[in-house]
Amino acid sequence: MRKNVIILTAGLSGSSVLASLISTAGYWVGDNTFRKADYDTYENEDLIQLNLRLFQEAGYKGDYTTSFSQEVLERIASGYQQFTRSPYLAFLAKCNDHRPWLWKDPRLWLTIRFWKHLLNLEDCNFVLLTRDPLQAWISANIRRQIQSYRYVKYYNDRVNESIKNFLSDNSLPHLHLQYEELVLGPDAAIAKLNGYLSTDLGLEDLQAVYNKPLYKNPRSFWDLLKAGSIYVKNYSRRLDR
Repeated sequence: MRKNVIILTAGLSGSSVLASLISTAGYWVGDNTFRKADYDTYENEDLIQLNLRLFQEAGYKGDYTTSFSQEVLERIASGYQQFTRSPYLAFLAKCNDHRPWLWKDPRLWLTIRFWKHLLNLEDCNFVLLTRDPLQAWISANIRRQIQSYRYVKYYNDRVNESIKNFLSDNSLPHLHLQYEELVLGPDAAIAKLNGYLSTDLGLEDLQAVYNKPLYKNPRSFWDLLKAGSIYVKNYSRRLDR
């Protein structure tokens, strides 16, 4: 039986496309997934609620999409000794009833060190998904997360470093994939996925879940101009370093 899949990533990384692609190979993503106004995230709603519960139990009220906190990360990780485990174990049992399953929630970069105590890590394949910094900056500002390029790169670098440290500290093999690889060079990227996950995904599977032209950057030159305009108009409230 194939291993389960956990995608670890920062936000606005294209992970919904990757998750929807992998799910076509028969991975369970939950009874209900969270839908945004313009797309399905393929995030298990029960997983989201439990990650939010971890935030609450750890007293975290910040914005995980724009703020990196090592202290909060460690506080959530240490919660394994303090928090009630029963709802988390019940959720994991449900997932295992539907294996192979797929987890994808950007909050996982903060909570995976808690979950590791409940998971059979050797029964999971981990995918680290990153994003080209300029493409990430465009997406953030179009989504009205007003940030300088320097801030976007700093935040994503810290999150990705944290994820890599988790994988390294636990001696976990993983596949590192940049979202732009999947879009600009889909044949090679899909081959990498198939080799790592033991799946049989094809280009047609990606075309079925991706609603933009392949072999082009997800964010166009016109998107860059739009993001620049939004950034300039909201310059006084930008996040910067």
